Amino acid sequence: MKRSLNSLMGRLALLQLLIYAVLLPILFFRLDAMVRANVVSTFTQHARAYAGSVAKEFELGDVLESASRTIVVLDGSVESAACVYAAAEVNGRLIGTSAAETPAWVQSRGDDVGFFKSADGIYAVVVPIRRGAKAGALYLGFDKRPTLEQIETARRHIIEALLAYGIASLFAAVLLARWMSAPLAQLRLASRRVASGDATAHLGTTSRMVEIQDLARDLELMRCELVGSAEKLRAEIRQRQLEQAERAVLESQLRHEQRLATIGTFSAGIAHEFNNILVPLTLFTEESLDEIGSQQPVRANLERILRAAARAGSVVSKLLTFSRPTGEGRPEPVDLAAVTNEALDLSQALIPPNVELVRGIGAQGERVLGDPTLLNQVILNLCTNAVHAMREHGGTLTVTVATLERAPERSEGPASRVLQLRVRDTGHGMNAATRERIFEPFFTTREVGQGSGFGLSIVHGIIASMGGSVSVVSAVGAGSEFTIELPALASASTGPLPHPSPV
Repeated sequence: MKRSLNSLMGRLALLQLLIYAVLLPILFFRLDAMVRANVVSTFTQHARAYAGSVAKEFELGDVLESASRTIVVLDGSVESAACVYAAAEVNGRLIGTSAAETPAWVQSRGDDVGFFKSADGIYAVVVPIRRGAKAGALYLGFDKRPTLEQIETARRHIIEALLAYGIASLFAAVLLARWMSAPLAQLRLASRRVASGDATAHLGTTSRMVEIQDLARDLELMRCELVGSAEKLRAEIRQRQLEQAERAVLESQLRHEQRLATIGTFSAGIAHEFNNILVPLTLFTEESLDEIGSQQPVRANLERILRAAARAGSVVSKLLTFSRPTGEGRPEPVDLAAVTNEALDLSQALIPPNVELVRGIGAQGERVLGDPTLLNQVILNLCTNAVHAMREHGGTLTVTVATLERAPERSEGPASRVLQLRVRDTGHGMNAATRERIFEPFFTTREVGQGSGFGLSIVHGIIASMGGSVSVVSAVGAGSEFTIELPALASASTGPLPHPSPV
């Protein structure tokens, strides 16, 4: 809309509308006043001329000699449709026509003089008459309605004429604008071709207007000057872009190698320190288990601490080999429902009071081929991210495990049954740009010091090594849902199993 108003056609049309809006009231009221004055003048002159002729007839003839003859003359005035009523006053006696009722107010009303003095549709005229010793007045009433209708008709015709003039002038302005903008459009199309790289495009126009011809000539001179410089500049830019792209690739590879080396060194130091902490924790826990009886309520908690400590040591060991995958270790059948419940039990203490944990753990006894420690780490990572997304306003963390039946695409394809793990939160969600990068190593949306950006890349690598897939559905303000699908084992066999691909 704004672009249309700022165009040549829009400006001319708007100018024409503004002029028309200013002139229309002036023209209308002036023409209306002229027509109304002319019609009213014609009517009043005719009415008073007619009244004067009737009065002369009373004065020159013997009409006033008898009341009957006076009534005949008055009847003739009414029957000729010239008057609405007619009456004559002779020596104080009012004689009215027999053809129409004489209003009682004719004497008190007097002469209207002005056409618009009365609003009853009657124009009253009073003419004095005298014949010899007899004196009086002639009262005639003329119908104003035909004249008023004539004024309204003329007013409608004026409005129609002004509207027709406005439409015609607006149409003429549009045509003029199109005629003037056509050569400018030619220059614009030619300049776009030049801008797109067509150096042969000629900035010319067929217009005969001197101003546009001068503009086209100057633009063509400028094009000729710029074409040579632009070609040379583009060549230099292309060369520099190639060099910058090669440099960016080398820098990216160097940064990646430095990050991996830093993570390896940092993880080794953490593992050493963490193991120093885990050793007394494990020893004291085992000693406590030996000292208490099997029926003590606290024994279950101590056993849980011992399992968590062992799993923590395994996780640190796995992280050390993430950037340097090896072929060591063998997969085993894992009860996904049991591992999920165990991971949720461990993470229960980390969930704040304003976050509600909802479990929907099905597929009991169904197993997948993998590492229970790594699966436990996957679930803990996803739950930790979900809780972090709801840390400010709270919400609901929903974790479900279910079995899905999928028909194989081909006979040698994957198993027809998969186990599906879903972790859904009601947090702040992610935009499209964030969703595309969440599985990249080192990418994080948390503040400095609150996240390494390594958790989801580890999750992706672990699930991929087990032959599964990870997907995410998220929108800003609508929370996030991570879906993991792993092939389900068809039997409970725990014999030798094929070695998985490295994480």
